[in-house]
Amino acid sequence: MSLQPDDKIVIKKLKEGDVLSFDRVYEKYHKRVYYFALSYLKNREEAEEIVQEVFLNLWRSREQIKEYYVFSRYIFKITFNAIHKSFRKQASDRRHLESVIKDIVLEDDSTNIDLEYNNLMELADQYIERLPPKQKSIFLMSISENLTNEDIASKLKISRKTVDNHLSNARAFLKKSFIDGRLISALFFSLFLK
Repeated sequence: MSLQPDDKIVIKKLKEGDVLSFDRVYEKYHKRVYYFALSYLKNREEAEEIVQEVFLNLWRSREQIKEYYVFSRYIFKITFNAIHKSFRKQASDRRHLESVIKDIVLEDDSTNIDLEYNNLMELADQYIERLPPKQKSIFLMSISENLTNEDIASKLKISRKTVDNHLSNARAFLKKSFIDGRLISALFFSLFLK
């Protein structure tokens, strides 16, 4: 069970407290959240706890979801915040903290977390802007409008294979751009842009 082009309807129903819609969102995103957290935390149990916390927070704050917002970004932000919260809990064990996140500075100030998150969003937008126009258009239809490759092909009156090629090339370019040695950038790509 995964979200289809009617994602906006699913999100609307989720906001209204529909459990089946929540299940569909969980089914689509729980593995991404898990692997994202595991890449940071290097611990399966802690990654599973992050998944639980993320979806519990999603359910609790469902009424605040903005329907026009790219939903994967919303999930990413909740996950990002949960991981930072987990690191703050572990901050007393300095050696563990330094071995896991050598180049990420964590503070209790959530403004820094929001700033880092916003920087990643800006970076993503900059990389997306560098795509050739057709690739960019198809890529945005895929991630922002949650259209399937078939729907994009139909809408643009091109072959499914052409859509597949454009998306594959766009993702290859974005992945190469993001994999710059910074863990957070690589993980952001794996959650948000796949």
